[in-house]
Parts: sequence; C-alpha cells; structure tokens
Amino acid sequence: MNYKRSIWAISLLLLSFAAMAQVEEPVRTDSTKKREKEKMSLSERIVFGGDIGLSFGSITYVKLAPVVGYRVMPRLTLGVGPIYIYEKYKNFGFETSTYGGKAVASFTVLRGSDLGEQFALGDIMLHVENEVVSVENYNDARYDIGDRLWIDNFLVGGGISQAIGNRLAVSIFVLWDITQNKNSPYYYTSPIIKFGFSL
Repeated sequence: MNYKRSIWAISLLLLSFAAMAQVEEPVRTDSTKKREKEKMSLSERIVFGGDIGLSFGSITYVKLAPVVGYRVMPRLTLGVGPIYIYEKYKNFGFETSTYGGKAVASFTVLRGSDLGEQFALGDIMLHVENEVVSVENYNDARYDIGDRLWIDNFLVGGGISQAIGNRLAVSIFVLWDITQNKNSPYYYTSPIIKFGFSL
C-alpha cells in the first residue's frame, strides 16, 4: 500500500473539512450555542446505518456492512463497523468471502432544507471510508494463490442523503478507491456507487 498517498489524501480531506467549517453560519451567541448543545441528546448523536448489497443468479453477491456512528457536530458524523462479503460464481465453480472492518466520516456540505422547501432534495455530503479487509490472494506473486491477505482500501467521494421521516435517511455515494490495490474488490470497479441508510 502506498502510505504516502494515503497520508496525503487524509491531510487533504482534513483541510477540506477545515475549509468548509469556515462557511458562514448565522451569528450565534454563547447562550444560543449552549441551548443547541443541550438540544442534541446522546440518543440523537448516536446513529445506526451502513450498506447492504444483494445479487443472485450466475453471480451471488451478499454484502453486510453495518455502522455505528456518532454525530460529533451537527454536520460531521464518524463511525465504525464490520464488513462481510460473500461471492459465488456458478460458471467458474468459485466462491470466496471477504471480511474486516471500516471507519467512516461524513460531512454535510449543504443541507437541502437550507435552500427552502422547493429545493429540498437532500443533504450534499463529503464521505470517506477506510476499510481494512482480508481477501483471498489471486494477483500477488509473492504469496501462494488462495492465501489470505489483509489490505487497506481508502475510499473518497460524496453523495446525497435524503431524510424520510424524523430519523430514517437513505443515501447514495459515489466513491473512488485511491489506494488502487490490485487485490482490492474495487480494483476493477471505480467509481464505486454505494447505497446506504441511517437511523
């Protein structure tokens, strides 16, 4: 894995978050800020979500990736969760499993509700994921075929999250794998389109 490129990408992302934090908000007094903090209880800060993938036929694909997140600020949510992917290719008599974990961060750049009801199409978000997963080796000559390798995937992109009711939201993200590891499940599928949800 190219650590310099990952460090560079993380630094760029943090700078982006810092720059976006400079977006002008309505002037808030200390008492207003205190009331806003009191309004957001722990149950409101904790969110559950993730993404699920299902496909059946000549290729069976099942993905489970739940996430538990915490709203650090109203616009910034951080989370962690496990990943499990099962794949079976009937035509080749091949099946494999991928498993591991991930850390995610989502930052709301623009709230759809801020534009008024006629333009409320959802929140526009920046999104990053760092996955560490175990995969079977098929491309690295340094290891025997079938040996398991731990690899790191750093996904960067953005998308839209649309609220449905008070707590439920659905989202779609377009992400790019900037690590480009040839053993990654995303190596041949970039950009990656992910559908998710949160509660």
